[in-house]
Amino acid sequence: MNKVFSVCLIFLTVTFLYTLAFEIVEGKDALTSLYWTVITMATIGYGDVTPQTTAGKVLAMLIAVSGIAIYTAFASIIVEHITEKNIKKIQGLLAVKNRNHVVIVGWNEATKEALRELKANGFDVVVVSEKPIDHRCVVGDITDEETLKKAGVEKAKFVIVSTGDDSKNVLATLTVKKINPNAFVVAEALKAENVDLLKFAGANSVVLSMGFAGRLLASAVFEDSVVKFFEDVSASYYGNDVFEIPAEGFEGMSVLDVMVKLKREYNYILVGVVRDKVIVNPSHDERIKKGDKLLVIGKKI
Repeated sequence: MNKVFSVCLIFLTVTFLYTLAFEIVEGKDALTSLYWTVITMATIGYGDVTPQTTAGKVLAMLIAVSGIAIYTAFASIIVEHITEKNIKKIQGLLAVKNRNHVVIVGWNEATKEALRELKANGFDVVVVSEKPIDHRCVVGDITDEETLKKAGVEKAKFVIVSTGDDSKNVLATLTVKKINPNAFVVAEALKAENVDLLKFAGANSVVLSMGFAGRLLASAVFEDSVVKFFEDVSASYYGNDVFEIPAEGFEGMSVLDVMVKLKREYNYILVGVVRDKVIVNPSHDERIKKGDKLLVIGKKI
């Protein structure tokens, strides 16, 4: 950055001095002199303004020669600066300036799928990883406060913590909450005994990934269709998806009437009502209340 500043300063200083010199030697006004200086330094030379005096012609030759050097230096420094910045960005060495984005802490098979799902739903995502990846990332110690700050955790709306190690998950969650107490933190737990610890560390939601995976493995033995069902509804980028919709317009209606309306008009299947908790498979005569959300299966319109 110092090089860019220095070259810009030299360029502006030389342009000013040459403009002043041409104005004095040729008796032209300031704007005409500046115009002539710039096009001469750029070696364009339209010929609409030309020096008439011997001193002016000597000045023109000096400007033309020095202009080539100055413009070349200016261009090379700018290109070098942009290239260096892009390389640092690819390597994850630059701090991000995102706001209300999602930060994923950790890079593994679980977070790869999380990133894919978030991108399919239009979220702005930054990943904190220990090495560069093929996505906007910040590289460094995934539990380090400065690294997390570079990823914009202070201004993030959501943070997903999945490092592949419960102790790191706890430390990362504590650090995230220290930086941004308002961030909604979703943390992965590999062992059931660490779920409460992660919640104590500040995680708003804890996913026991190995437990869920184990249940799917068991289901695949005697109910393989169940596994295929979850594979379908858990991905937004293909097939059907499970998602929330507002219950506005359905208040006071029974679940049965809502199911018929949703199926007829949107081809959605109602599977739950989100109130203080998720009511899965609610009774047919359950009434939808103001502020409820509906959990449905289908393709987003």
